[in-house]
Amino acid sequence: MGGPRVGLYLRLSREDEGAGESMSIENQRAYLLDYAAGRGWTVEQIYQDDGWTGTNFRRPGFQALLADIESGRIDLVLTKDLSRLGRDQAGTVYYYQCYFPAHGVRYVAAAEGFDTAAGQSSIALPFLAAANDFYTADISRKVRAALDTRRKGGLFIGAAPPLGYRKDPDRKGHLLPDPATAWVAQAVFSTYLARTSVRGTARALTGAGVPTPAQCKGGPPGVWSDTMVRRVLTNPTYAGHLTQNRSEKAGYKVDRRRYHGPEEWTVVPNTHPPLVSQDDFDRVQALLAVRSYTPKGGPSHRLTGLAFCGDCRSPMAYVKEGKRLYLVCRRARTGGGCTSHRLAEDRVLSALKGELDRLAAGVVLPAPTPPEENTKARRGLEGELRLLRQAGADLYRDRAAGLLEPEEFGALLEAHRAAVRQVEGRLAALTPPEPSPAVLPDLLSRSALLTLVERVEVSSDGALTLTFRFRDPHLCHTSRGGL
Repeated sequence: MGGPRVGLYLRLSREDEGAGESMSIENQRAYLLDYAAGRGWTVEQIYQDDGWTGTNFRRPGFQALLADIESGRIDLVLTKDLSRLGRDQAGTVYYYQCYFPAHGVRYVAAAEGFDTAAGQSSIALPFLAAANDFYTADISRKVRAALDTRRKGGLFIGAAPPLGYRKDPDRKGHLLPDPATAWVAQAVFSTYLARTSVRGTARALTGAGVPTPAQCKGGPPGVWSDTMVRRVLTNPTYAGHLTQNRSEKAGYKVDRRRYHGPEEWTVVPNTHPPLVSQDDFDRVQALLAVRSYTPKGGPSHRLTGLAFCGDCRSPMAYVKEGKRLYLVCRRARTGGGCTSHRLAEDRVLSALKGELDRLAAGVVLPAPTPPEENTKARRGLEGELRLLRQAGADLYRDRAAGLLEPEEFGALLEAHRAAVRQVEGRLAALTPPEPSPAVLPDLLSRSALLTLVERVEVSSDGALTLTFRFRDPHLCHTSRGGL
């Protein structure tokens, strides 16, 4: 019978690269081939994972080794040392104490002189595995500390910038608006401000063919989800404040991510050009704090998130009877103990309209902005349009040079054309031919109500308590009245 059929396993991770040439893949290969030849062993196959951490056993080279073990091709696994097999104590011990013996496979860590066939030598292996595990944990802590320092210094450390931004080629850690995708992020904000509903915004973006974040990165066309919309709307990065640490790996051994609340985010103000104004961003956050609902077949319920029961303080729910909408106490409707009462939505809106009309009486609106004051904004858009056209020319050059595949070129070209149309539309709408006289907005629109009204309370006796977000010019913050 011949000698064992040996599988050499080589691994190098980023944290090991600082150890020098002795840990390189080439050095491991040469060392193990010499080790096997000196013992007359036949090397059946060489497996390697270059750039893979030792805490992850789903490495492709390692999985190929396991497949050959299970097919009976490998009798002996040879690594330079135990840390090449893995740096996770539990996983490493499992493979050399359970998996390899169960498959009749011998394991040798050459540089450390460990051989599972030697019996007593395996006693020290768990301690060495623990030391390797501690090394990985220590490296992970140091890397996280270094990254946290860079985050707090206002430097972007992620692999891919947020939608609408690109990395500054001349300044490491700095973000710049991406001419090809900035309009997408801006469209999310403008659409939400118009519709005041996350779900309605997602439907509108999908219906208008606005590319999703994945599509902007070269992926196939998709559908906007509530999560995508909310992720953009809640990111202060779009107001010019670099926001990181919104999520992190649950642990250095775990791929699952843990999402942080806003209080744990790292936000550094005024680090890069914003894509939306601070006023618009703050307005969006205020609207997100109010519950909204958009039926598939119609507009948003205007008082959702604003109307509450005046007796038990629970939210009022909507019920439709025929063509008329009613506000009913949610707690009473679900058997929660409050008295059953309801009020027609149109009667509540009528009361709101009367009070808002009274408060708006005598309001003098500012004169429309003269066209000449838009010169700066116009010049900015014209400059953005020039950059987009240059980017379009670059796309054609890259395609001609063979740097882009046809599918990739088509997706990028379509996104580019959409960006050009969006900027051209903004430019055309910037200065109307003749400024129209200033008029008050529709005070009963969902957007206006969210801006003006803080709370509406409906009591069981039909009394209304209206609380507004602004101070009454007659020094009365609330308005009360019965119906």
